[in-house]
Amino acid sequence: MSTKADSPRESISKVFGFGGTSNNKRCKVSSEEEEEDENMELQQIGAERTKNVLILMSDTGGGHRASAEAIRDAFQLEYGDQYRIFVKDVWKEYTGWPLNDMESQYKFMVKHVQLWKVAFHGTSPRWIHSVYLAAIAAFYAKEVEAGLMEYKPDIIISVHPLMQHIPLWVLKWQGLQKKVIFVTVITDLSTCHRTWFHPLVNRLYCPSEEVAKRAALDGLEESQVRVFGLPIRPSFCRAVLNKDDLRVDLEMDAELPAVLLMGGGEGMGPVKKTAKALGESLYDKEEEKPIGQVVIICGRNESLANTLKAFDWKIPVKVIKF
Repeated sequence: MSTKADSPRESISKVFGFGGTSNNKRCKVSSEEEEEDENMELQQIGAERTKNVLILMSDTGGGHRASAEAIRDAFQLEYGDQYRIFVKDVWKEYTGWPLNDMESQYKFMVKHVQLWKVAFHGTSPRWIHSVYLAAIAAFYAKEVEAGLMEYKPDIIISVHPLMQHIPLWVLKWQGLQKKVIFVTVITDLSTCHRTWFHPLVNRLYCPSEEVAKRAALDGLEESQVRVFGLPIRPSFCRAVLNKDDLRVDLEMDAELPAVLLMGGGEGMGPVKKTAKALGESLYDKEEEKPIGQVVIICGRNESLANTLKAFDWKIPVKVIKF
C-alpha cells in the first residue's frame, strides 16, 4: 500500500516543531509534560512577527551550501514572508585566519589525501577539537558575536561540523540559549566527524540511523535526535521526469543499465580509479561489448573531468562537471 508523502510544509513543521509534533520513531521523551513544554518553547518564538532563521554553512565542498539552500527554499516556498532566511558563512565574513580561509584549506587537503586523513582523525577526540575551538572562540568571540547578532536569529541552523561549538558558546555568553533555538542538520551520510555532535543543541537531524547511533554514543539524548534523511530542494521533490527522455537529453544509451559515480562538489576521492574499474567490469570481453554505462559527476574538479574525457573508454561514459 502506498503512503502519502509529507508536503514541504508538513516536513518543516515536523523538523522545527511548528504546528504539531513529530511521529518519528526516535522522538521519545520521558513524559507527556516534557514533550508539551518542549513544543511550546519551539512554537512561542516570534509568534507575532516575522521570524529570523540564520543558516550557518561553509563552501568546504558542495553539500553544505546545497543543504542550506534546500532548507531556505523549503521555508520560502511554504511560509513566504513569515520567515526571513539568511544563509551565511559567518567565519568568512566576520573572523580571521584560520576560520576565514576554510574553503582554500579544504581544497588543499582533499588534494593531499594523507593530510586529510591526519586532520580528520587527529582532531576527532573531543578533548582535542574542544580545546582547539575554545581557543579560537576566545580569540574571535566578539567577531562571531557580531556576526550572529546582526541577523537577530530566532533559530540558528548549522549545516557544517565546525559551526556548533563556537556559536553555542556565544549564545551561552549572551544568555540566549533558552531564547534562540539551535539546530544541527548533518550533511554527511555515514562517516561523520565528531564535531557534528554537540550535546547542547536543541535538535540534531541525522541522515541515517547509523549516524543517529553515533550521536547517542557521543552523549546526545534520544529526545534531541531525529532521522530525516538529507535535505533536498523542493524542485527535486516535485520534479516528474521521464527516464527515457532524460537519457536522450544526456546522450546516454537507451538500453544499458547505468551507474552514477559522484565525488562531491570538489570531485574528491578515488573517482578516477573507481571509474576505470567500472569501465573494466562493465565490458564483456567474450562478447566484446558493453553491459553497462557510467555517468560521472566531477563537481568543480575540472582537471578530473578533462582526464576522464580524454580516456579511451570501451563502454559509454558521460562525464559531467558543475
